[in-house]
Amino acid sequence: MQVVLVRHGRPLIECRRSGIADPRLDPYGEWQAERVSQWLAHEPIDAIVTSPKVRAIETVAPLMKRLGMTNEVVADLDEIDRGAATYIPTDLLPTEGGQYWENIIAQKWDEIGWDSPEIFAARIRGAWDDLLANPRGEHVVVGCHGGTIRCILAAVIGEDSPAFHVQAQFASITRVLVENGHPRIMSANETGHFDADRIGVRGPMNTRGNLEP
Repeated sequence: MQVVLVRHGRPLIECRRSGIADPRLDPYGEWQAERVSQWLAHEPIDAIVTSPKVRAIETVAPLMKRLGMTNEVVADLDEIDRGAATYIPTDLLPTEGGQYWENIIAQKWDEIGWDSPEIFAARIRGAWDDLLANPRGEHVVVGCHGGTIRCILAAVIGEDSPAFHVQAQFASITRVLVENGHPRIMSANETGHFDADRIGVRGPMNTRGNLEP
């Protein structure tokens, strides 16, 4: 089984007085979603799984439309900030985050609607274990989040340190191959789909043998 982890495209900033921030993609994020979906549409995809967040679903929505598929929502694949009333893209947090960023640095998890890192890692590990124990197919796309991807990769390599860090850019692709129940990382942070077109898939990216372009 190959699991294709897709980080969501770049979202809008959303700051609410109450409730949970769940922004849509911004125009650049929509372009990213089209590019990653055009790329993955050439692969033999069996299922599409997403977090419940709009930004994750919208990123793979063009792929679902191309393939005539629907997504399975897995609540536990949500990001660490799943209860936050504020969403600011991670690259803007240090400059635009203000008090929200200060609270993140101070680790005021309950105050900002975040899971603690330990609770988050355990939640993602449980969702990942379920994907392994109950495969949705041989080639599965998972639309999710940077933190979610980082926790999955930490689980794959057996690294439990909070300092473990893998950068996943917006709408990047990370691949995990599962053989005889044992996962291994195939690639991380693929972004070639922003700069190239594709007419077919050959080699290890195709889990069912070579496809003729």
